[in-house]
Amino acid sequence: MPISHIGLSVPLSRFNETVTFYKSALAPLGYKEHLRPVENVVGLGAMYPDFWITGVKDDDDDDEPAQQQPSVHVAFSIKHRALAHAFHAAALAAGGECNGGPGPRPQYHRFYYAAFVRDPVGNNIEAVCMWPAWTHWEYWVGWGVFGKGEGEGKKGV
Repeated sequence: MPISHIGLSVPLSRFNETVTFYKSALAPLGYKEHLRPVENVVGLGAMYPDFWITGVKDDDDDDEPAQQQPSVHVAFSIKHRALAHAFHAAALAAGGECNGGPGPRPQYHRFYYAAFVRDPVGNNIEAVCMWPAWTHWEYWVGWGVFGKGEGEGKKGV
């Protein structure tokens, strides 16, 4: 099931870097900036803003290393496996860190196919297809199941 919406809080000093990363990494999934109600809040989405990023004041007194700070895991539902590859490539090109390349994840279930990256502030972001490859129409085109449209090639039509 797709995500309704989710919000990430990121350090204000890394807000622009993080927004730029997500706009590039999620472009293959149809995501773009829809709304920026205030300077440090942006809503991204394919059809409507379902992914929000908020820049929050940096805590200068916090000496805790970044890897010990909590991170968020967000999984974006995708229609077919090729999008996992496109997402992963775009995210790495935008400065993300590989956290698991595109491929099957049978430990979750037999059709689970996903790619994972870490964003600039360490959140674990995933693009996942939970359907077998043969459920997408592009799979069948190569087998000749889908061909000419109905009526094409018939005499008298």
